[in-house]
Amino acid sequence: MVNNPVKTIIITGVLIRVLLIIIYRHITFYPDSEDYIQLAERILDFNLSNYEGQRSPGYPALLAISGISYTITIILQVGIGIVSLILIYKTCILAGISNRLSLIITLVLACYIPAAFFELALLSETLTLFFVLLTVYLFLNIRTKKLKYYILLSLSCGYLVLIKPFYIFLPAILFIILLFSNHRTKHLFRKTIIILVPAIFFLGWSYVNKINTGYFTSTTFYGFNLAQNCVGFAEKTTPEYAEIGRIYAKYRDNRTSDKEIAMTIWEAYPELEKETGLSFPDLSKKLYDYSISTIQENPAAYLKQVLISWRDFWKTSLYRENDRFAATYANDVIRCVCYVERIVLQLVKILFVLLIPYNITQSIRKKKFPPQTLISIVVITASVLQALITYGTNSRFSFPFEALMVISVVLNLMDRRNWSFATLNKKIEIENIKQETTSA
Repeated sequence: MVNNPVKTIIITGVLIRVLLIIIYRHITFYPDSEDYIQLAERILDFNLSNYEGQRSPGYPALLAISGISYTITIILQVGIGIVSLILIYKTCILAGISNRLSLIITLVLACYIPAAFFELALLSETLTLFFVLLTVYLFLNIRTKKLKYYILLSLSCGYLVLIKPFYIFLPAILFIILLFSNHRTKHLFRKTIIILVPAIFFLGWSYVNKINTGYFTSTTFYGFNLAQNCVGFAEKTTPEYAEIGRIYAKYRDNRTSDKEIAMTIWEAYPELEKETGLSFPDLSKKLYDYSISTIQENPAAYLKQVLISWRDFWKTSLYRENDRFAATYANDVIRCVCYVERIVLQLVKILFVLLIPYNITQSIRKKKFPPQTLISIVVITASVLQALITYGTNSRFSFPFEALMVISVVLNLMDRRNWSFATLNKKIEIENIKQETTSA
């Protein structure tokens, strides 16, 4: 196994996924899937005119490559998932973890069933995970100072932004870390490339939306997303937006579906559209203005909601349909396995959160940015930003970072072990010196 780690990872990853496909036999669709498919169709037709800008083209491009064949898309995603496992292994090695332990970590993560379920769904999580891992892997390789790694890193960040514009924060964080960890301006241009390319991608797609919708924005969901944070105090708004608040609160208080309360704004959407007579982009802008006014009127309630969203970020996700398994017993077995795996991962996440202050303060004190600090800064930034901009399915934001959290915790435990050994050896040396002095 240790002699052929990549082969072992591929075989394990393939076996787990083939087994899951045999007993699940289903491609899972979610509300997001339809939006991705619509944009993929436009990409294939080379026609983005009048597109309302709900999605960015990163994941729809994968659908387009498959010819919008759902089967081919799933095959591609399973392949991407396997390559992601190899990236996890190589990232562990770069971070200073031994080959044997790196392989063990990767094989454990290869058996994490909830991640494999994302590969069987028409959602962007698998592709996002790959580019997050690739970005961190390339960033760790920058220590070689080779220009190609700066260029590849910028392209990786750029495509990540096209998958989900939310990740525009990542190249900025990496740029700042590079500046603090190396004060020399010798490679300043190379460092600037890291934020320049993603910025071009972000602004370029925003300009496309400006042409089609009249709004310079990366996605026209922004108003709806922010409005989700107002669900608890929807009616406590200014007179100008009283009607929107009334309709929003009505659907919140009289919910008949089993959807999360965070999705109330989408249940209210048809009536809001009818009441205002606005198109989707125009209604999103109005909801954004409504949200800003409502938040200004209720800062304490908004802060409470942000804390709830931040807490939910650290939960684990499981996206699958219970009634789609080949046999009932298979569903029961998979549910139990996933339950145990998610509990273990949840404990790792809690430990990771507790270690964030330690990692950051130690780096500031030592003026060094080891991998665990990089991961801590990136993940805590993501957790805060997502909480500020939306509420609902927040744990999906944390999924692409879960493997990195595991790596970070392992690195911290290794440091602790090394520190303990060093302390023990020092005590032994002191004791030996005392004994020699006494004998003399």
